[in-house]
Amino acid sequence: MLSVSNISKSFNYRSVLKDVSFTINAGETVVIMGKNGAGKTTLLRIIARIMACEKGKILFHNHNLFDGKPSVRKKILYIGHAPAMYSALSAIENLKLALNLRYIKTNRSKILDRLNHFGLGMQANDPISIYSQGMLQRLKLAYAELTDWDLLLFDEPFTGLDQDGAALMDKALTQWIKEGKTMCMVFHNMERAKIYGDQIFYLNNGVMESI
Repeated sequence: MLSVSNISKSFNYRSVLKDVSFTINAGETVVIMGKNGAGKTTLLRIIARIMACEKGKILFHNHNLFDGKPSVRKKILYIGHAPAMYSALSAIENLKLALNLRYIKTNRSKILDRLNHFGLGMQANDPISIYSQGMLQRLKLAYAELTDWDLLLFDEPFTGLDQDGAALMDKALTQWIKEGKTMCMVFHNMERAKIYGDQIFYLNNGVMESI
């Protein structure tokens, strides 16, 4: 599914990632852990091709992500800390736009169904600028459920969620695992990492080691 080989990245001549290598087989969930600033988000962004690296190679479905056409990464979904949506638009408008950009046809009722499922139905037409962090996390969940992805890159999925929101996130992740979905996620909580992760890696001083 995904092969990451010798990825290196530095900022202001300081190495953040040093020859990072790992593989994810289809249906596996990989969890990446590490202290703040260890390079976890940077690694996910490089895999998603949002950020460049100085060295290395990444294969997705046996296609080189660095040399291939943009269509090669169509089945990769990256969900970061920020929602990467327009604050002035409503949840429905943002989801319609995001799905259109991925050439995914859907209708308003299906979008509203997912928003209702994740507790955002009453705020579906409100601009997301008024959303709390937890509500934005729920919006990301709705987006993930509406998107056709083979690999999900999810950066700290439980951030900002209350008890009910955490339960919804757990239910979604558990269901995706049952469906044989492939995921790579960043966690800070080891207990959660052990629940979801088939492989757990720890980033420290730019080096990634298996736990």
